[in-house]
Amino acid sequence: MSWKQTITVFEALDSAHVSGETIKEIFAPYQKVTVSVQTVTGEEGSTDFVKIVIPGKNGKSTGGSAPTFGIIGRLGGIGARPSRIGMVSDADGAIAAIASALKLADMQTMCKYWHGCCNSILSRKS
Repeated sequence: MSWKQTITVFEALDSAHVSGETIKEIFAPYQKVTVSVQTVTGEEGSTDFVKIVIPGKNGKSTGGSAPTFGIIGRLGGIGARPSRIGMVSDADGAIAAIASALKLADMQTMCKYWHGCCNSILSRKS
């Protein structure tokens, strides 16, 4: 994983207003990457499920036969707002998973392709 992507993701998540849409905005410049966000709301708040798909050179998502590589994070909260400010220790999983996907997206722009595609599936509870 790259320090650049880690810092980018850390800074984006370290906000009282972070949501799955924040992650979608990070990946907006990457034309071949698709990000979907589904928010589920319950009595105690809401959870954003984020899926990031980075197609490979010969992956099934592009009609090829190579398997899909996955980065899956079942994550706890990234903050304890409003009672606490800042990020909590559980945020490290979200940062690592999203930064890894961001590094793969950056690699793709430099024509460093892998055969399959990459799915990064994350959830965030608020």
